[in-house]
Amino acid sequence: MKPKPHLPYLLVLPALAVLVAVLYPFLTGVWWSFTSYRRNRGAPTFNGGANYLNLFVTGEGLHAIGITLLYAVVVVSVECVLGIGLAMLLNYGPYGSTFRLLIVLPLLLPPVIAALMWKVMLTENGVVNWLLEAVGQPGLLWLNGLDSALWSVMIIDIWIFTPFVVLLAQAGLRSVPQELREASAVDGAGPVRNFFSITLPMLVPVLIVIIAFRGIDSLKMFDIIYTTTKGGPVDATTNLHVLAYLDGIRNMNFGAAMAALVVLWVLCNLLSSVLLRARRAEAGA
Repeated sequence: MKPKPHLPYLLVLPALAVLVAVLYPFLTGVWWSFTSYRRNRGAPTFNGGANYLNLFVTGEGLHAIGITLLYAVVVVSVECVLGIGLAMLLNYGPYGSTFRLLIVLPLLLPPVIAALMWKVMLTENGVVNWLLEAVGQPGLLWLNGLDSALWSVMIIDIWIFTPFVVLLAQAGLRSVPQELREASAVDGAGPVRNFFSITLPMLVPVLIVIIAFRGIDSLKMFDIIYTTTKGGPVDATTNLHVLAYLDGIRNMNFGAAMAALVVLWVLCNLLSSVLLRARRAEAGA
C-alpha cells in the first residue's frame, strides 16, 4: 500500500469545519458583548464592558438573573422529587406498565404546543378557573398576575418535563440490586430507611445526569416563557434568555443582548463543571 501522508489531515477537515462554524459566531457574540452595537447605528464600537456593568447594576439585569436562578432551582428540585417518587410507584406498583405509557404523553408534545395549551386553560375564563369555581374556590389570574405568573410557568415546565425525570429515574431504579433491599428489610429497615440508605445513594449518578440536563435547560428556558407570557406581566417572568431576546430582536441592542447570553453561558458552564466534578468524585469513591 502506498503511504498517504495527507490522508489524516483530510480526515480532520470536517471536524475543523464544524469547530470553525461553532467558534466563529460564538467569539463574534463575545466581541459584540463588549461593544455598543446597535443594528441601526453602524458598526460595533468598543465600550469597555459597559453592557456587563449595566446588567449587574441595573434592576432589570439583576431581576433577570434572579428569575433565571429561581426558575432553575425550583423547577429542577420539584421535577426530581416528583420524578423519583413516580418512578418508584411505577416500578413497584401493580399498574406500572399501564401508567408508564400515560405519564410520558407530555413529552410527546412540543414545548410550544404544550405551553399554548396551558395558556388557554389558565385564562381568566379557562378550564382551571372553572374547576376552582366549581368547588367553591375563587379563580386566579395565573399567567396575568404579577405574583402568580412565574409560578404558573413553572407548573407548565414541571408538567412537561417531569416524565423525562421519571424515565431516567426508572432506569436507575432498575439497576439497584433487589438483594440489597431484601437484606436491609431482613435487618429491620423500613421503606423510608431503605430508600435513604440504599436506593437514593445508588441513584446519585442518575441524579447528576438529570440535574445536568434539566438544570441547563431550565437556566436557558425561553420557549415556554415567551409563548405564555412574553416575559410579563411587566417583567415578572423575564429571565436572561428572554431579556436577551427583547434587547436584541426588539430593541436591536445586540451588545446588551450578547452580554446577557454570555452570562447565561457562564452559568450553564458553572453548573456543568460542578456536576462533572461531583460525578468524578462519586465514581472515584
